[in-house]
Amino acid sequence: MLLKAKNDFKEGNGRTVDHQALLKQFEHLNHMNPDTFEVEDLDRLIKSATKDLENFDKDRHDEFKRYEMMKEHERRERLRRMNEEERKKEEQHYEEMKKKHADHPKVNHPGSEDQLKEVWQEADGLDPEYFDPKTFFKMHDTNGDGFFDETELEALFTKELEKVYNPQNEEDDMVEMEEERLRMREHVMNEVDTNKDRLVSLSEFMAATKKEEFHEKDEWETLDQNPLYTEEELREYERHLANAENDINQKSVELQRQKEELERKQSELNAQRMGLHFILMYMNQTCNCLVDEGEPAHVVPGNTQPLPPTHQQQDVPVPGHS
Repeated sequence: MLLKAKNDFKEGNGRTVDHQALLKQFEHLNHMNPDTFEVEDLDRLIKSATKDLENFDKDRHDEFKRYEMMKEHERRERLRRMNEEERKKEEQHYEEMKKKHADHPKVNHPGSEDQLKEVWQEADGLDPEYFDPKTFFKMHDTNGDGFFDETELEALFTKELEKVYNPQNEEDDMVEMEEERLRMREHVMNEVDTNKDRLVSLSEFMAATKKEEFHEKDEWETLDQNPLYTEEELREYERHLANAENDINQKSVELQRQKEELERKQSELNAQRMGLHFILMYMNQTCNCLVDEGEPAHVVPGNTQPLPPTHQQQDVPVPGHS
């Protein structure tokens, strides 16, 4: 979208841009020039968006690597808890699943002539003998903006991925399929996207179809053919998990200690309340006993509650009176 806006702006297609609104939305624009929108502003936006997407892809790869190491860690933990017979059976099943997953038709190199012709034939229903790159591009440029964006590119790899991954199969992991799709898209971008704007224009696509590499018959190496981590990296990851688990356990112990301390203090407060309750009961009983013995209760003016006899005012002799 940004590149299309840049091209329209350069070609003077009469489009207007709300520059003030863009200044508020993006920090990458030239704030020293708040009144007009220039091609350089779009360049800044494109470079910034490209950098953000590159970081996003890197984060996805890192997350997937952790996912795979966790899978292997959990598998080894399960094996460790098994007896020898169970372990042998599980290892055999694991190797069978690996072999079954690897047994699939040839995966064509993404972006190659064979791969695109397969889409042309199986997805588009056209005769591969009449394959035309320009027509193919226009058919799969689904939003008609003159570029293959990342989503449009990734859609071209579905047929290849279906050769390797089936959601109904135990041995096929759909998380791995999406990582495979990402790798395919990055591969095509690296070979075809010559200006590194993360879009493939028609001219870039046509130029790629004229290269020798476009006609090569190489098979694509899938994830299971490319180790994602070393044994040392796995051990380091397991140490990280152990440290994290230890931290959680320590926090759990501390929280339990705090809970017990709060319960102890609550018990002390309850005991104090009970003691005060008994004292008040005793005082009330003492007052009632004194009243029952016939001593009149003294009432303080303005107070309807009688005082205990011990608190009544004593008669004081008046001087000169016997």
